[in-house]
Amino acid sequence: MLNNKSNKRLLVFTDLDGTLLDHDNYSFEPALEMLHFFKDNAIALIIVTSKTKNEVIELQKALDITAPFIVENGAGIFIPQEKDYTTIPLGKLYNETRAAFISYAKEISMRGFADMHVDEIAALTSLSVENARRAGQRDFSEPFVLENEQELPRLKRMAGKDGFDIVKGGRFYHLITQGQDKAAAIHEVIRHYNDLHETTYTSIALGDSENDLTMLQSVDVPILVPHPDGTFTPFTTPNLIKAPYSGPKGWNEALKRYFDVQ
Repeated sequence: MLNNKSNKRLLVFTDLDGTLLDHDNYSFEPALEMLHFFKDNAIALIIVTSKTKNEVIELQKALDITAPFIVENGAGIFIPQEKDYTTIPLGKLYNETRAAFISYAKEISMRGFADMHVDEIAALTSLSVENARRAGQRDFSEPFVLENEQELPRLKRMAGKDGFDIVKGGRFYHLITQGQDKAAAIHEVIRHYNDLHETTYTSIALGDSENDLTMLQSVDVPILVPHPDGTFTPFTTPNLIKAPYSGPKGWNEALKRYFDVQ
């Protein structure tokens, strides 16, 4: 389809875990074909993730891409400059988030990343110790394990009173700023590109989890990737494309079909 859309600029937004990255081993190898396609055609690939700034910087090096990226479920945008990054914060800073988390943990059994040794984070995430350390270097939000999920409604009420919210990712719950989500951050990035190049971009997004749904609703071409067991997060939106496989294999195949890559 690229030939039919060659007069339009394109932005591709992607979730990571369970989408571009394999849920179990974090490999992106099955997606290399379309990653090379984007690079060859100068299509911006913008990471939208619950991961941290330092994690994404390392991943961008591995992917050989340079583009703005969105971290911690839409809490912040980092735009690369010559020597550093311009930061656009959209959520409360970590110290405030962590203070609220500590107050809730006095009443509800829950453990955040700051409560865990780096080895435990590595075990829970299947990350290397070094990547687990990067995952613990938070700027905005707090991932956590909730011991009793029946406490979730109560926790949401408590968080809401303080201007926070709870979202569920692929592995953890996350304490985030109320009103913060991936969609709001995507709108900011699209506006940045539209203003920078004085044109209108067509947006594509791929995700698999609950915390990706507002992102998928906010773009022109939403692509939902199934879970490893083949099921999809319940979701309907106009023009929705469902990937035929889970993880990076499905990511690659859905984009191949969209762009009509032979």
